[in-house]
Amino acid sequence: MSAIFYCRSSIYTAIRRCSGSSIMLTRSLKRTGSADEDISPPPSKRRVASTTTGNAVANFFKPASKKDPEQVTFKTRHETLLVAQYNKTSGNSNVHPKPPVKIAAFDLDDTLIATKSGNTFSRSPDDWRWWHPIVPSRLQQLHADGFHIIVVTNQGGVKLKTDPKAPNGSMKSVANFKTKVTAVLNSLNLPITLYAATGADMYRKPRTGMWTQMVEDLGMHDNDEALDLEKSVFVGDAAGREGDKAAKIKKDHSCSDRNFATNVGIPFQTPEQFFLDKVVEPYTQSFDPETFLVSADSVETPTVDFKKNHDVELVLFCGSPGSGKSTFYWRQMESLGYARVNQDLLKTRDKCMRAASELLEEGRSVVVDNTNADVETRALWIGLAKKFNVPIRLIHFTCSAKLCEHNDTVRALGGELMNPESRTLLPKMAFTGFTARYREPKIEEGFEDITRVDFLFDGTDEQRAIWRRHWIS
Repeated sequence: MSAIFYCRSSIYTAIRRCSGSSIMLTRSLKRTGSADEDISPPPSKRRVASTTTGNAVANFFKPASKKDPEQVTFKTRHETLLVAQYNKTSGNSNVHPKPPVKIAAFDLDDTLIATKSGNTFSRSPDDWRWWHPIVPSRLQQLHADGFHIIVVTNQGGVKLKTDPKAPNGSMKSVANFKTKVTAVLNSLNLPITLYAATGADMYRKPRTGMWTQMVEDLGMHDNDEALDLEKSVFVGDAAGREGDKAAKIKKDHSCSDRNFATNVGIPFQTPEQFFLDKVVEPYTQSFDPETFLVSADSVETPTVDFKKNHDVELVLFCGSPGSGKSTFYWRQMESLGYARVNQDLLKTRDKCMRAASELLEEGRSVVVDNTNADVETRALWIGLAKKFNVPIRLIHFTCSAKLCEHNDTVRALGGELMNPESRTLLPKMAFTGFTARYREPKIEEGFEDITRVDFLFDGTDEQRAIWRRHWIS
């Protein structure tokens, strides 16, 4: 592209030298003032560092037959996982490293890069800068030291499928993200693979799906012989740090990066520790599954020894989704002859009421396996018990919303071993909604008795290994 020079004389010559054009551009230049007045250049603008490399510019002007292959390629795996691969055209290529492999894994936003605008989320594909100027050189050194470098990032705002609600089914979010990732990887010029989890499934940190995909892509098995876990590292900003209002240090939005490292079994560092050698900052682990595990030598029992008091009775469960209600029924109450009524299966409360009525008419005891969070809902069941002249009892499941969310996630994503009823993942609203409606049940409402069940995990060693991981942010 030709440049245009502004000067006091011989403007034709300057233009011809730059572009070879004989177009008479001076006619469009209007001057005010005397014939000796200078033609001033346009006001200077602040220079913005470009993320476009010289190689990319040169490649743009090559004929199609001579263009280099794209250095950054994208693939979609399992519908929600976007994988970006940087393919060097010369030098070190993306060959499979020989085991044992040292992995240097990084989060993307607020770890390798930050926004130029200062916003939490980027405004445009070019709204990024390095988190710190040292980042590129540090990654270069890791590559020289034999580390396999990957990026694992949660990108819930990126949609890989056409959104029917958006104008013309817009795919703008994924296009913008690909443009930004291409610029970042081209700038680094290193054989790096980026994994972006766009859904609320096994790939979202702290869950380990992206790590498992990386191991598969390397043609290895996730064990100590293939991977040098002790020398590997994961660097991320979601570390559970408490922050400091006085020092204007923000609290971390979650602990998902730290927990991801724990799940895969590698050391963890914050960007400040890894890039700037700062001291370890205090952090809070808001939820640790380990505290709910029953050890082999524990005298505690995870469940209550519930007994049937009457030939025909109505038992009401009260507890959040994921609090262990269904497990309690299958382990303790089915063998006692209770029939189960569950709104997840029957879909509406009216259908549950009709099903319970039919069972009571047949002379069978019934368990209502629903949340029954508020007094008004429980009053309907108390009324049904009075109609059939049977006693009504209540079992109160007390576990916290965070624990319930963990249980639900393990059940939905932990495989068949953890999910015999093939339940799907519930939205977060299911837990916050229960908390908003919940009123502690009282004997005075009309119950014969209330049995309290506090949650402690009890399962096989295989189930325990799955359950004890960090599954939620």
